[in-house]
Amino acid sequence: MRPTCLLVFVTVCALGALAQDDFDQFNEPPKKPGERPSDNIALGASYTLEPAPNYRHCTDPEDKKQLTDGVYSEGYFWVQPSTVGWQNAKPVLITLDLGEVKPIRGVSFHTAAGRAGVVWPAAIAVFVSDDGKQFFEACELVALSAKHGLPEPTEYTTHRYWTDELETHGRYVCFVPHMQPYAFVDEIEVYAGDADWVAAPMAGEPIADVKAHTNHMALLGAVQQRFRRDVQAVRALTDRAQTPRILHREVYKELGAISDEVKRLRSEGFGEGFRTILPFNALHERIFEVRARLWRAEKRPPLTVWQSGLWDALDVMADPPKEGQPHVRVHMMLNEHRAGAFNISNAADEQAVVELHIAGMPGGLNPEYITVHEVTWTDTSEGIPVAAALPEAGREGDTYLISVPSGMTRQVWLTFHPVDLEPGEHHGAIQLKSGDVRLDVPLTLTLAPLRFPDQPALHLGGWDYTNAVGNREVTAENREALIAHLRERLVDSPWATNAVIPRGQYDDAGAMTTEPDTSAFDAWLDLWPGAGQYCVFAAVGGSFDKWKTGTPEFDAAVQAWTRFWAGHAKKKGLEPEQLAWLIVDEPHSLEQDAVILAWAKAIRAADTGIRVWEDPVYGDMSKANQDMVAACHVLCPNRIIFLRARQSYRDYFVEQRNRGIALEFYSCSGPARLLDPYAYYRLQAWTCWRYGAQAMHFWAFSDASGASSWNEYLVKRNAYTPLFLDATTVVAGKQMEACREGVEDYEYFAMLREAIDEAAQRGADDALLERARALLTQRPAEVCEAGKSTTMRWHDADVHRAVADQARTEVLDMLTALQAGD
Repeated sequence: MRPTCLLVFVTVCALGALAQDDFDQFNEPPKKPGERPSDNIALGASYTLEPAPNYRHCTDPEDKKQLTDGVYSEGYFWVQPSTVGWQNAKPVLITLDLGEVKPIRGVSFHTAAGRAGVVWPAAIAVFVSDDGKQFFEACELVALSAKHGLPEPTEYTTHRYWTDELETHGRYVCFVPHMQPYAFVDEIEVYAGDADWVAAPMAGEPIADVKAHTNHMALLGAVQQRFRRDVQAVRALTDRAQTPRILHREVYKELGAISDEVKRLRSEGFGEGFRTILPFNALHERIFEVRARLWRAEKRPPLTVWQSGLWDALDVMADPPKEGQPHVRVHMMLNEHRAGAFNISNAADEQAVVELHIAGMPGGLNPEYITVHEVTWTDTSEGIPVAAALPEAGREGDTYLISVPSGMTRQVWLTFHPVDLEPGEHHGAIQLKSGDVRLDVPLTLTLAPLRFPDQPALHLGGWDYTNAVGNREVTAENREALIAHLRERLVDSPWATNAVIPRGQYDDAGAMTTEPDTSAFDAWLDLWPGAGQYCVFAAVGGSFDKWKTGTPEFDAAVQAWTRFWAGHAKKKGLEPEQLAWLIVDEPHSLEQDAVILAWAKAIRAADTGIRVWEDPVYGDMSKANQDMVAACHVLCPNRIIFLRARQSYRDYFVEQRNRGIALEFYSCSGPARLLDPYAYYRLQAWTCWRYGAQAMHFWAFSDASGASSWNEYLVKRNAYTPLFLDATTVVAGKQMEACREGVEDYEYFAMLREAIDEAAQRGADDALLERARALLTQRPAEVCEAGKSTTMRWHDADVHRAVADQARTEVLDMLTALQAGD
């Protein structure tokens, strides 16, 4: 499974919708320089680009001269031919040749962001060289440009990063913008300095390999950008009318001092093992301590306990409500997992350590069926902090310890998994103590007299590729924990690479002469005993061994290969139908369809039960090879494309389902940390139920983009894992928890359908059955419609994230009533 192709497709769809709906509002004029500090000596200069630009909507042959032609893009930035752009390319090096060594006073870099997943650069490293071999650091441009103002992170605009504070020289000027997953620029300028600067020695140590040198500058730039944004946010909050004048002056003075120290930060303080957990260090704490001063000026208590929507995104700078009584209420059945949460905001001038006990519930103090998580703030590759990580709270004896930094909000997340409690309504309290402050949060757990099955109906997979160490971020140290974590979240459809189904050897007629080695397959099964289905990305081409598709030898060899693996699966206690083979990933051309059809025909001719699984991404399925479609056992459209397409597109897949081709859904958007746990992850299961799909998949449970989930400043492209993964540890994340709750939601409706049939056979009350049938047929569509999101990003405000729980509670009550015969 390769996500890049689909990412391009989804981006195209988004841009297409934008062009139709609100394109004009982004046709603002570019922010051209007014008065330059001196002459632009880069005008007309030649340059090299590494790697070559690859963003399809603005890449053209003129890219080789557009950055120094003096022309700024007019209109929506990254679809203009005058813009140069990259996607999933890191690092990007733009090296200007000024023709001769020249004195340099400053530089400028003009770009745009704030829309469609395009984010502002965390850093723009600038290097100079006289000879093109030895380079020297000139500046980090974002930091120097901050004095001129920085753009808002999530508002589309163009912006010119510039400085006139340099005093250097060089013939070559290299710009390395750290922008992911997209980088765009339309014009670069270099400003002339004083002539005598040319004779001055270069400052700093020479750098022979700029590319290798950029990572530490990128990390420092991202850290400084986080500090600057938080300082900027607190300044804006300070400007509120109710802030007393004397406090206003004091706050501005402190924030100014912090800003001065931010400029002096060095990368050595953020070396190996650095995690983007907020606050980063003592200097970062000072920014939030200023935030706490503002809360105290508003007469807020030292600790405020409150609730937000369970799946809503928290804002690291948001105020807690001044009123409101939190109450954790969870309504569920036995043997499932459900969550509740509350928040603690700290207005005191130092960190609070809150002691927590759960009392009054069955099972005694801190019962084992409730897991307490201290939700951790982490920054993201886009510079938008999220409260998504769910490490278990620290504990001393019978006391959980929750740390709440000054000026911050800490969410406490509770995971409930009762297995053998008595049904009914149970009342207790979450007792909180910090110093002299004591607060209780009421807790109500309502257990229906029902039991969730050990193996739910909806299959869940996510290209985990745990069959071998070294696949994505799967390591020898984390693989066992990763598989255990996924299985606990109801993942029952592991994915493997084609290494688990080698081919063996064949004679000239295509008959198997040497059986394939089964050791990799057997080891994979041992890692995932009892899975519902085993999915393999076969990653085939237009031939098998030495025979091309369409030849009798090809057909014979593929059939022999298929029969072997089906027979071996039976020996291992599986049904061949549990094996699903993805032949060609995300087919979108007739050439790909022809390959799939040839393989599918041979696999079907073997008549073993092994299923051909395909995920076509045609925008119009009528353009696909219909014989290929008919040859598949499973069709798995991309859910985002499916939902945004015309009704005829959805009707097509429903029709194929009605013809006997199983329907599943997958999603492949990113970065995962900014995707809505509710709309993107949890509601995929509701889409499955609504359209009769049997499984759902997400790219990709083990894909952290080559970095730790705890430091996404270092990602090479989008990170997709919905949990928190590094080389040695696996920690829960809200996105992955939402996957599990979605599978459980689906099961509610499967149970309801079965309960309706059983009640009807018993002769249950007609009015009750009518209400139950209406709930079964109407509520899934209503929840899906209410959960629509234009971007699937977590911080969208137009998503009502409580509707699914309201609906499932109605189903739970109905299941109880049908069981009782009321």
